Amino acid sequence: KLTLLGTVFCGNVLIWPTEGSHWLNIKIIIQELIRREHNVTVLVSNASLFMTSHDETAEKFEVYFVPFGKNHLDSLIKDIVNLWLYNKPTALTFWKFYKELEKVVNKMNEVNRHSCDGVLASQDLMARLQRGKYDVLLSDPVCGDLIALKLRIPFVYSLRFTPASTVERHCGKMPAPPSYVPAALSELTDKLSFRERIKNIVSYRLQDYVFQSYWGEWDLYYSEILEGSHWLNIKIIIQELIRREHNVTVLVSNASLFMTSHDETAEKFEVYFVPFGKNHLDSLIKDIVNLWLYNKPTALTFWKFYKELEKVVNKMNEVNRHSCDGVLASQDLMARLQRGKYDVLLSDPVCLCGDLIALKLRIPFVYSLRFTPASTVERHCGKMPSPPSYVPAALSELTDKLSFRERIKNIVSYRLQDYVFQSYWGEWDLYYSEILGKHLTL
Repeated sequence: KLTLLGTVFCGNVLIWPTEGSHWLNIKIIIQELIRREHNVTVLVSNASLFMTSHDETAEKFEVYFVPFGKNHLDSLIKDIVNLWLYNKPTALTFWKFYKELEKVVNKMNEVNRHSCDGVLASQDLMARLQRGKYDVLLSDPVCGDLIALKLRIPFVYSLRFTPASTVERHCGKMPAPPSYVPAALSELTDKLSFRERIKNIVSYRLQDYVFQSYWGEWDLYYSEILEGSHWLNIKIIIQELIRREHNVTVLVSNASLFMTSHDETAEKFEVYFVPFGKNHLDSLIKDIVNLWLYNKPTALTFWKFYKELEKVVNKMNEVNRHSCDGVLASQDLMARLQRGKYDVLLSDPVCLCGDLIALKLRIPFVYSLRFTPASTVERHCGKMPSPPSYVPAALSELTDKLSFRERIKNIVSYRLQDYVFQSYWGEWDLYYSEILGKHLTL
């Protein structure tokens, strides 16, 4: 016999539950976590019907506020139960069922949106959660993953909820191969016959199509909260650099939506000034998200898409130009950066001029994320090596394992983006030439 001895520490667990039978499921897990001496904190709204704190409870409750009462939540639960129990869809009533479902989901989206805002938009609550140093978040789907990402902790879903796990797969990126994992609410098991596998695949595709129109607003919500994930990506790298005891300085504009300094941050912030406000930047992000998520180009809408893209890129160019000027045209700021004796610049390609700032400071630079279609700006401005027969074009939805047909598609994608984007990004030829004092072309 072999005996292994080691130290076991109790963890801090954050819970993001939902009302009704969902709370019953979570409650059983909470009781087991407490029995094992973990510290449990439950996020609960002031309108909760079943989740209440009293003297006998071992878990801690963090209350967030929503602009509706208990009656509104009770009415929603009754509508959901009545629809699923007494109006199950058949071949003849399918579309009638989904018209009724649309009404319920719209009401549920409104409630969920207010609940998410109650936590994510509350700076005081988010600050308390950050100080709580939680190890994991246990969540019932919708916004649990967002809270976990903002707190930079792993998360676990406790229960399948939406039909065919639509929200969990698209918002939470949960892996669910349809030939193996039965679609939620399909009444299939994990032992599928060939006929059931076909039914399951069809169920996934149908729910993706039908529910996208109902849940589509969450694409924008998630993108707004994570700022397209660009700052989130950089923030993770910053934390790792600080953990390794590097000195980190972040260049941030006075109009930034999410990049703010406070007493607990280990990184230093250098603020540069731009002639626009937070509302202008928020509007630009929404335009970009709406274009990419809801207006993807097809063979028939290709040129219409690029006409809309031209408007967005022109607006983005204006913002980028002011941001670049905010740093490069500020003699005081550039002098401070020179005195800082930095070893490397880490840059996100969505914000142009990272390479220019590095060249002016005579230090190397690293791009952290592909952003522009076919990495156009990164290749032409940053001279990033990207052979089209091996490296998939950014936003082409291709992987690094290309078939012959996909290689041809990838090469065409590169050439097409070079041609189309040259007209949009051409003004940067002059800007880069002026800053570096020599003629350059993209």
